[in-house]
Amino acid sequence: MKKIILVLVLTATVFGLREGRGSTDFGYGLYLFRQGNYSGAIFELERYIYYNETDPLVPYLHLVLALSYAQSLQYDSALAVLSSLAAHLEGGSSNEGDYELYCESAFHILNIYFRQRRFSDFYLKREEVGMECPTLHEDLAQYVAFMSLAGHVYNLAWEEALEELALSEISSSNLRNLLEGEIKVVLSHRNKSPLVGGLLSVVPGLGHLYAGRFPDGLRSFFINATFVSLAVFSFKEEMPVLGGIFTAIEGILYVSNIYGGVNAVLQENARFIIEKRDYLLKHIPVPPLDIITVRKELNL
Repeated sequence: MKKIILVLVLTATVFGLREGRGSTDFGYGLYLFRQGNYSGAIFELERYIYYNETDPLVPYLHLVLALSYAQSLQYDSALAVLSSLAAHLEGGSSNEGDYELYCESAFHILNIYFRQRRFSDFYLKREEVGMECPTLHEDLAQYVAFMSLAGHVYNLAWEEALEELALSEISSSNLRNLLEGEIKVVLSHRNKSPLVGGLLSVVPGLGHLYAGRFPDGLRSFFINATFVSLAVFSFKEEMPVLGGIFTAIEGILYVSNIYGGVNAVLQENARFIIEKRDYLLKHIPVPPLDIITVRKELNL
């Protein structure tokens, strides 16, 4: 009886292994990817690729695997798969499908660099892609231009951003005009002088008013005026100790007012630039992580 049970267990085990090795269906992994179950897709795709290395569709599955990693925010793993795929395809077959897949892999490397804010790597890779993929898919090429533009805006490189915009082929004239107009506003903007803000703060509140912070300026003026009045009143009423206390407090407030005036100018200058940057970044389309132009090969 024990021998029979042992034979049955071994048979079931071997049968299970054959099922795993003999599986030629990667559709479930693609289904999980479409459903957003990226951890499940990673498991299924890796299993299929491991047992079916010679399948001609495996390179395409590597692309989906990399995007599953990227969607799971495992960017380093995604980059490793994409880099390996690109290296495998580079300089290999002149097949058009291989060329498209290579260029798409390079595009997704750019996309991940962009999301990681690795802009130095991004711009170096972009030059490489420009030379090796001169006929990059139109949608991907436009997204590369948008990412490059957004990178310059993020780094406050306004001249480079305007130049990038002029060279890019943005299909929407309204979007182009909006971006160009906002960038030119930033380039024509002149920051207010912190030195002037400090000098004006000799009169409490004027530095804040110069920076455009009217409530802060009025508050600074009235607080300083109040303690000056209290100090004068105390000395007038022959209360020198109290007058000295109010004078000391006013001295601290006065110095703080000058510092506050300078700081207000600096903050307002920075606020203008950051608000413009954030506004532009909201209007620059960036690619999603699941963009795939070779979907037909996988029936996605």
